[in-house]
Amino acid sequence: MVSLDSRFVLDCAQQVPSALGRFRELRQRLEPLFLSVAARAAVMAEVADRDEAFRDRAEELLRSTEELGIDLESVRFAAEIAGELARQGRQLDGVDLFVAAGARQYGHIVVSRYPGFEGVPGLVCQSY
Repeated sequence: MVSLDSRFVLDCAQQVPSALGRFRELRQRLEPLFLSVAARAAVMAEVADRDEAFRDRAEELLRSTEELGIDLESVRFAAEIAGELARQGRQLDGVDLFVAAGARQYGHIVVSRYPGFEGVPGLVCQSY
């Protein structure tokens, strides 16, 4: 299974060819795509000031994903990851931390171009 980050959704809405190609490939495999509640909020905040066509594309992409909620278990995973990264002298912002936590909790691959996910223990990433 696959978890997406907010950058991927925004790149798709912006019609970045590499993101759209990867999205089509994922849809053809007919497996569910997941997006954390935190990433959904980040997408909506980013599109608020964009033109209507961009907002419509982003919202359509959001509708095509399954929602990963934030529960006590995902908070524990996020805290564990934050601790592991702190010991390495690294950190993720709150949105990325919950993307990583949800992906690791459920064994998802994270699709992202963000290099901050690389090297997070137990996290498998694929760029686009």
